[in-house]
Amino acid sequence: MGSEEFGENLPAEVSVRFCVEFSAKPGQDVWVSGSNTQLGHFNANSAIKMAYEHPNLWTATVTVPFVKEPLRYKYLESQGNLISWEKGPERILEMELGSLENTFLLKDSFRLHPMPEHEIFASSAFRNVVFRREERKSLAITRAEESSAYYKAMVLGKDAVLLRLNVFAGRVKATDEVCIVGSLDELGGNNQAKAVPLSDSRAPFWTLTIPLHPNRMNFTYRMIIREKSDAKNVIVVEEGEERSFALSEVEQLILSKCSKPPIVFAGSSIDFRYARNWRGSGISVPVFSLRSKSSLGVGDFVDLKKIIDFCVKGGYQLLQLLPVHDTTVYNSWRDSYPYSIVSNFALHPQYLNIEAIGDLPGSVKDDLKKEKERLNALTQIDYEEVMAVKTRFLRKIYAGKKSEFLVSREFLDFFKENQSWLVPYALFKLFMEINGTADYERWGDRSSVRVKDMEVLAAPDTFHFDYIGMAYFVQFHLNKQLKEASRYAAVNEVVLKGDLPIGVNRYCTDTWVNPHLFRLHMRAGAPPDYFAENGQNWDFPTYNWDEMAKDNYAWWRSRLNNLSKYFHAYRIDHVLGFFRIWEIPERFTTGISGRFYKSVPITREELSKRGLWDMDRYFSPYVHDGILQQEFGNNAAQVRERFFEPTWGDRLKFKEEYNTERKIADELKLPDSAAPSELKKVEFLKQRLFMLMNNVLLLVDEEVPTEFHPRIGFHNQSTYKELSDEWRRQFNELHDEYFYHRQDELWRKEGMKKLPMLKSASNMLVCAEDLGMIPACVPDVIEETSIIGLRVQRMPSDNSEFSDPAGYPYATVATMSSHDTTTFRGWWEEELDPNQKDRYVKDILKLNKSAPQSCEPWLAEAALISHIESPSIWCIFPIQDVLAIDGKLRRKYASEERINCPENPQHYWRQD
Repeated sequence: MGSEEFGENLPAEVSVRFCVEFSAKPGQDVWVSGSNTQLGHFNANSAIKMAYEHPNLWTATVTVPFVKEPLRYKYLESQGNLISWEKGPERILEMELGSLENTFLLKDSFRLHPMPEHEIFASSAFRNVVFRREERKSLAITRAEESSAYYKAMVLGKDAVLLRLNVFAGRVKATDEVCIVGSLDELGGNNQAKAVPLSDSRAPFWTLTIPLHPNRMNFTYRMIIREKSDAKNVIVVEEGEERSFALSEVEQLILSKCSKPPIVFAGSSIDFRYARNWRGSGISVPVFSLRSKSSLGVGDFVDLKKIIDFCVKGGYQLLQLLPVHDTTVYNSWRDSYPYSIVSNFALHPQYLNIEAIGDLPGSVKDDLKKEKERLNALTQIDYEEVMAVKTRFLRKIYAGKKSEFLVSREFLDFFKENQSWLVPYALFKLFMEINGTADYERWGDRSSVRVKDMEVLAAPDTFHFDYIGMAYFVQFHLNKQLKEASRYAAVNEVVLKGDLPIGVNRYCTDTWVNPHLFRLHMRAGAPPDYFAENGQNWDFPTYNWDEMAKDNYAWWRSRLNNLSKYFHAYRIDHVLGFFRIWEIPERFTTGISGRFYKSVPITREELSKRGLWDMDRYFSPYVHDGILQQEFGNNAAQVRERFFEPTWGDRLKFKEEYNTERKIADELKLPDSAAPSELKKVEFLKQRLFMLMNNVLLLVDEEVPTEFHPRIGFHNQSTYKELSDEWRRQFNELHDEYFYHRQDELWRKEGMKKLPMLKSASNMLVCAEDLGMIPACVPDVIEETSIIGLRVQRMPSDNSEFSDPAGYPYATVATMSSHDTTTFRGWWEEELDPNQKDRYVKDILKLNKSAPQSCEPWLAEAALISHIESPSIWCIFPIQDVLAIDGKLRRKYASEERINCPENPQHYWRQD
């Protein structure tokens, strides 16, 4: 009941009796903590210890101030110094239901397991899209009904209570409703036709508040889902035995002392028990690939509506996109890389539909028509030409509209909401244009910037304001068009899923404005894995997590809040980076000499205890004439003369001018016009020199020179093979203990700091790309945080040859390929040998037939079906794998369908 019901009679404080069922072991205690001072603000050290009332029941009574905001709380258990919070989301007590007697009784059960259905089906993907309810009972009406129930309880007299039911049912169609049917007449007398509907005001939490007479507090009941317009049409009856409600003698005694009806909560939430899991399907496709007749050489945000229509007709409930943020750094094809973003907020200008801006001059319309015909006729997207043409049109359109646009209410509202990122972004674009580079370290006085500087630099009366206003104009219309596409998807019950890149470009708005949030001297990447045998160097700076934590990760929260304006779900790119990131010193260009950050390093004392004393032998590149002869043959002497010089014994070292990968790469760089044979020769030389540069056993820590990290995978290197048997044994133990054991607790703590923060920053459905070198702690943390994982068949999590979709966990996305791999066709035709193909058809598809050597349409369809039938909550297929089932729709060659090659940092992303 709201304050309007009681006016000045609202209580100053209320009494809350917490009752939780928990089967404790000797020495265990149970506690409760919550969101206010009395409950300790979720600090375990300030939690309220509960009393052991009788077997399996723990209680605590706390007096708390009455507030309109919900009280949040959770239980925890302890044994000695070990503390464990119950699983699942925070519980909620709405005190606006508060009785005049100021008494609440909460009957809960300690949650021993995560509650993925709660967190998944309460997300905006399901609440606002899949099970969208355009119309629901208003909260005001529900509260009036609750108020009426309270007064009815008062009429019933002494010992009457107000029973509150809070049922979580996240899978209810807009045409249906949740009802309760029970043994009491007030609950339909076990007659489903007389079942009592619950309120959907707070759906997916369905609520009912009913007055109970003292002699009617022991009953059974069950939840059902029925059609709203036809009470006889029961859609689902929940599984399992009937539920029961009863008050213990102690509870009745306590409540009997209340002069007015207390409120009893039958659990902070009751989960509707479904017979089967819900499962859905979707497709993934980059926006740039959605070229249509209305496009200007590249897919745009308006084209999203067409693919959403395709999803509706095909029965897909989700559309997954690659990142859509601005990546303009080089003003060349290199900007086609969608993960190298220059702003966490600004959208990419290539996705703006020019015609949708509206009210275009006739001259622009005529020119636009010609350019559309020319660019749309290309067999493959020409990134540089598309950007040049779109920029030319946008400048002309802005020049004609700027006076009206900059004072329009719609723009001013947009500016007010987004100026914290929009102004820095516009200035970054301006100085990039003036200086001819995004490398702000070459911008002189503008290599750094302060807020007060930006206010002056972006003032409307400056001579350069047209550059800034142009950026505002483009971002305003991009925002408008993507929001419209997002609304269109939601109305058509198609989830729009975005992508959260793990990094940002080294030279971007975010690192320019907030350099303290990044480790700019380091680069992010990935250790050797399925995607790249020598690891990956993405050339992104890593994050300064300690600095970010000081303001409770405001940068991340703002980033996700912005993403939620457009998307209902998102994919965490490289979620392993939130546990630890593969960090590479900036002097390296490859990923092989990375080390994990954060990590527990190896100390000099540890090495000494193992009898490992020859430090230079371990961390300096191990090179001698025999190795050069082996690698370069007849050219060994020439390579020695140019790149190396003698050191002690028979060892060689790189000359000063070649003693880093970056120096070698710069020295050997050839113009693009060089002959292919020369390019191939130099590339061979560079890769062999890089291999020798990384022929080490230990990497010196960048911050603490007396601490070390094993060079991953050193077992194949000559520096390891030429060790003594004893030293090899010692290094084997160091390597395995470092990578597979000593980091687990640290990485678990890091993951549990960051992933719950990401989830709490928005209500989007959270999915994770959890592929690669997976630490032992990751699956547990992913499960505990109810994040949906990823399963790609060719990358099994165990030692099997292929993973079988039939065995996937429910909280996963099943897919046949990704943008970082070959398509299913490409995998079949380019990576599998005949024996593997036979085993796949027999063991995975369960077919008694010979495997074709090429991926015939029936094979693609059979593989698709095997994924659709998996237990995974989502099957999301790259559109190429869907089209592969039709020989007329798919490309002639599978290699033409691949988007990205992650092992090549200079890859031109295929945009067609």
